[in-house]
Amino acid sequence: MDPLPQPNDNTDLLTAMLAGATAGAFQTVATYPFEYLKTSAQIQNSILMSKPPATTMSFRPMYTGCTALAIGNALKASTRMFLFNSFSDFMATENGTTTAPRVVVAGMMTGFVETLWVIPFENIKTRMIENNLYKEGMRMAVPKVVAESKLSSSPQLKTTKRPGNSPEAIFAVPKTKAISESRLKAIEYYSKHPSTKFSTIIKEIYHTQGLSGFKQGSLITIFRQCMNSMVWFSAYSSLQQVIDPNRDSISELELLGMGFASSCAVVATTQPIDLIKTRMQSKNYRLFYRDAMTCVFKVFMEEGLRKFWSGWFPRLVKVSCSSSVTLVTYEVTVKGIDKLKSMKPFAAS
Repeated sequence: MDPLPQPNDNTDLLTAMLAGATAGAFQTVATYPFEYLKTSAQIQNSILMSKPPATTMSFRPMYTGCTALAIGNALKASTRMFLFNSFSDFMATENGTTTAPRVVVAGMMTGFVETLWVIPFENIKTRMIENNLYKEGMRMAVPKVVAESKLSSSPQLKTTKRPGNSPEAIFAVPKTKAISESRLKAIEYYSKHPSTKFSTIIKEIYHTQGLSGFKQGSLITIFRQCMNSMVWFSAYSSLQQVIDPNRDSISELELLGMGFASSCAVVATTQPIDLIKTRMQSKNYRLFYRDAMTCVFKVFMEEGLRKFWSGWFPRLVKVSCSSSVTLVTYEVTVKGIDKLKSMKPFAAS
C-alpha cells in the first residue's frame, strides 16, 4: 500500500508532485516482477487452458507491461499529494484537527479519485502480460466471434460447437451489438500477432475494442482501490491504538511490523476483488463472463474457492515492499530537489 503524505507536510506542491511521480515510477520498476507473477497467475484459467505457457528462466519477460504501469503510477502518485491534503482539510473538524476515522475516509476519497488516472494503464498492462503468455505458448479455448448476419437472423445470442474435437465455439452476436468487419479483421489479426510493446498494444486495444477497451473493469478497479485504502488504514490505525495511541514510544521495528500486518490484511480481504479485476480486464472477458457477477460465479463453480486467492504471495511481497520503497524514494527525491533549488550556478563567486 503506497503511503499518503502527512497533512502538515510543508513541501511545496511542485516538489511534492515531482517527488511523488519519481517515487511511483521507481516503486513500480523495483517491484514489478511480483506484479507480473501475480497477474499471470490470475489470468491463467486451468479449465479453459489447453496448453500452459512455457516456463522460462529469463528475467526480461517479467517486465512486460512495466512501462504502462509505471506511467500510471507516476500520475497517480503525483496527484496523491494534492488530493490527500485537500480531502484531509475537507474532512477536518471545526478546530482544524483530523481524527483517525476521518483520515481513513480521506484516504478512501483519495484512492477513488487517483484510481481514475491509472485504469487505462492497468488495462494496457494486463493486456501486455496476457499477450506475453500467449507468445510463451499458452493456449486458451477462446470462442470465435463472427457477425450474426452470417449465421442467423435470430436476435438471440446463439452458441454452436465447431465440428471435430476443437474446444472453440462460434458465438453469434446480436444485430444490436454487431461487430464491424474491420474490427473482426483486427481481432483475427491480433489473435495471431499479439502485441507486447507499449505503442502497439494501444493500437491493438483501440482497433479491437475501441475506446471502451481502455476502461474495462473501471468499477471493480475503483472498488478494489477503495477497499485497499480502507482496510490498510483501518488495520494500521487499529494497531497503532493498541500499541501506543499517542505514537510516542513506537519503534521503527514496530512501525515496520504494523505496515506488514496491514499489508497482510489487505491481501487477505481484497485478493478476490483483485482477481475479478484482472479477469475483467483480459481481452476476451465478455465472451467468457459478460459481467462481474457471472465471472464470480464461474470462477467459483469451475475453478474453486482457492482460485480467488491466486497470486496472493507475489502481491503480498509487492504490497509490503512498495510503501517502504515509495517513502524512501520520495524523501530522497525531495531532498535532492531542495538541494538543487538552493544552488545558484550563475551567482558571482
